[in-house]
Amino acid sequence: MNFTTHALPRSRIEVRAEEPYEKLEPFLQKAAKAISEEIEIPGFRKGMAPYEKIRDAVGEFKILEEAARLLIRKQYSEIMRELEGKHEFIGSPDIAITKLAKGDALTYTITLSLIPALELPDYKKIASRIAKNKKSIAIENKEIEDALKWLQESRATLITVTRPTETGDRVEIDFTARHDKVKLEGGESKNHPLTIGEGTFIPGFEEELVGLTTSEEKSFSLVVPQDYHDKNLAGKELEFSVAMKLVQERKLPELTDDFARSIGNFESVTELEKNIREGITQEKEMKERDRIRMEIANAIAKEIHAEMPDVLIATELEKMREELMRSITRMGLKWDEYLTHIKKSEDDLKREWADDAEKRVTIALALREIAKRESIVPGAEEIQEAADRWVAQSGLMGEELKKIDKEGLKQYALGVVRNEKTFEFLETL
Repeated sequence: MNFTTHALPRSRIEVRAEEPYEKLEPFLQKAAKAISEEIEIPGFRKGMAPYEKIRDAVGEFKILEEAARLLIRKQYSEIMRELEGKHEFIGSPDIAITKLAKGDALTYTITLSLIPALELPDYKKIASRIAKNKKSIAIENKEIEDALKWLQESRATLITVTRPTETGDRVEIDFTARHDKVKLEGGESKNHPLTIGEGTFIPGFEEELVGLTTSEEKSFSLVVPQDYHDKNLAGKELEFSVAMKLVQERKLPELTDDFARSIGNFESVTELEKNIREGITQEKEMKERDRIRMEIANAIAKEIHAEMPDVLIATELEKMREELMRSITRMGLKWDEYLTHIKKSEDDLKREWADDAEKRVTIALALREIAKRESIVPGAEEIQEAADRWVAQSGLMGEELKKIDKEGLKQYALGVVRNEKTFEFLETL
């Protein structure tokens, strides 16, 4: 087979191939038949018209083009067999016919993206150096106390009171907000609930409510800070009219063994505290582990000077978009509304993420290469467990589950497990 390869930027190669016209001729009849199955030729059923009628209907060049595609498809498989031992390809090929004429040789190019050969730095030395900086985990008593307080707060009861409001009370108010005596759009609410001191309103608003009793009314003005998140209100002086409708005191349950038993399978406050301590310790250990892993990965990637293929960066950018979209959706927001709020398009975000996406691709390929060199191979059961975890966490049900690309999921799970095992290897150096 007559072809040559030429290196291109961004980890691509171009295959330049030439085929004599004699190789193209046997495909002319096949091409004509394929074309005739897609068009109507008067007097003939689809796929049954003779060559000359098809040529007269669509033109000879149309048949040549289709014949060239058929020949290239066949030759592509052979070219790839010869190249696969030398390169590892990703993505779809970009095929272009560069010369096509009756009686002349066919020339064409195939542009392929490939996984670049990485010159890894001394990753063992890097990992060993960084792992020595791992911080010891310490738990402060205040952290335990804050966790217990949160549990108490989560099970607080509300008691309606007639006393003046205090910080921490839950209240309901009617209010109206105006600027230059004109009511703001959306600046009015009835029986609006809030907890004084949580800071959900414009700074200073909740402090003005302290001391009010049920049915008491109050008017006051506030200047909105310049750095307020709503730029339409930033810096403006607003006039508020407020009527207190309800005052409720939050009564916390006492921290007793009975309370501990109501939380879960704990016989005493001591057991509950122990469980909280273990949970905080585990969370901190995982956070520190992830910090060390990220530092190792970034340090290795920083020493790699290979051009990452555009196809991999594009795939990573799409993953980043999907990750953010899922996060936005979990918060109850709509993706289009979020983009409108931040005044950016998806393309804007992807341009901002480009450097991070390239770094993530570099890290992924570096971990893959380290695993290869260190013979780190996940077992079938580990891969299946990772795939099952992804399915369980995805929330997909019924027909959506059936649409999952099983091979794609398997490859994803393989990557997850392999990366985990590779990091475990690096952490022990």
